[in-house]
Amino acid sequence: MGKRKVVSMKKRFRPQSSLAFFLLLLIVVYIVVLAWGYFAKEHISIYEVNTTDISDDAPLYGFVMRAEEIVNSEESAYINYYLSEGSRIGKGDVAYTEDTSGEVSKMLEQIRSKKDNSENISKMREVIASFYSSFHNANYSEVTKLHYDAENVLMDLNQGNLYSDLKKAMASSGKADSFTKVMAKKSGIIAYSMDGYETTKEEDITKKLFDQYGSVARKQMQKEGSVAAGSPVYKLVTSNDWSIVVKLDDSYYQELKDKTSVRVTITKDDISFNAQVKLWDKDGTHFATLSTTRYMERYINDRFLQIEFNLKSASGLKIPNSSVLKKNYYLVPKKYAVNGDDGIGVTRKTSDPNNKAGHEFVSLKSSLLVGDNYYVGKNTLSDGDILITKFGDSEQYRVHETGELSGVYYVNQGYCQFRPIEVLYKNKEYSIVSDHTANGLSAYDHIVVDPTYLNAVSYTHLRAHETRSNL
Repeated sequence: MGKRKVVSMKKRFRPQSSLAFFLLLLIVVYIVVLAWGYFAKEHISIYEVNTTDISDDAPLYGFVMRAEEIVNSEESAYINYYLSEGSRIGKGDVAYTEDTSGEVSKMLEQIRSKKDNSENISKMREVIASFYSSFHNANYSEVTKLHYDAENVLMDLNQGNLYSDLKKAMASSGKADSFTKVMAKKSGIIAYSMDGYETTKEEDITKKLFDQYGSVARKQMQKEGSVAAGSPVYKLVTSNDWSIVVKLDDSYYQELKDKTSVRVTITKDDISFNAQVKLWDKDGTHFATLSTTRYMERYINDRFLQIEFNLKSASGLKIPNSSVLKKNYYLVPKKYAVNGDDGIGVTRKTSDPNNKAGHEFVSLKSSLLVGDNYYVGKNTLSDGDILITKFGDSEQYRVHETGELSGVYYVNQGYCQFRPIEVLYKNKEYSIVSDHTANGLSAYDHIVVDPTYLNAVSYTHLRAHETRSNL
């Protein structure tokens, strides 16, 4: 066989493939340019308005004062109690009994063991739940308070009938005269712990006293076994009137100096009440005494309480301070407004090149009615324009007076519209504004976070990304 001859063929030009590559390259370049323009351009952030509460009250630590008396035992004996802590006792009622042999204590233990304790189990759960919800590692002294509260629950074993049950048991055993009844000399509310501040008066208070918050040591007076004569056995609070003394800085002093009463909230359980206010100074420090007759029994074992005044708080629509801007408008009394084919407007006097008088209708569609005036943009009317009423030329108004409105740019429709606001409260980052302002904001409206990026005169279309409020 002869050798085959290989002939090389020239590569044909294919215009379709070259055109496709060129178009692909053009599309890639176009996308890169668009992406570069998007990321290089300053974007406008949008905020969603929400209804919320805001409070900037700094909590204060208050010193509690009551009408308290410590009652001491009359002789060395075993002390037996019949009233639970927080119970009211009348003058002449049995406060406790004393027995020198300990027989009464043993009899009481037998009586208690036969009683139904289901109610006390429920109370114990309440005490533990309250401790669990309010405990913080920074306030370890609350553990001691839990211990005392638990002991008080254990002592509360149907105490209302305990004394009568004891008398029956002692009479049947022939030992009715083996104990001594001790009567209350005053009426009041019984407590069984003391902290050494029972006799502290307003004149004894200094700013150093408030350093003791969290380190007050409570001493339980209910004890097992015999006590020496003259030992403290219970505390009696003889009045419902009580007060909380707080140390004030200058800002709080200025807030309270013209007030006779203030709303107080106890932070540990969110209980609020109105208290009478008395301001006074000592050694260059401002103090306030907050007096009330409510909830005294609830805090009978508290010497210091953390409180808030609710002075720096408001409810309404929350917006960033950066969203707020101010705009100047021409003021037009609403009596000059007339109804036209394009809605509400005003009639403006005009003149042609030959000074022939005429008039024209100017729409107030984009204006804001606040009170008795329309706030009209300076691109709608000009300084010196003459407006006439619907009654003719007998009454005229020269546009000149201006007014300023605080507001935000509303962008629900994709472009900016100015909406007025009424600020109820403001802190460093946010404002609370009214949701009842005419032509104002509502919940879930969208506003510009920082309008300084926008043209403050014309309405600007937006390319924006949303940022949700951190409520």
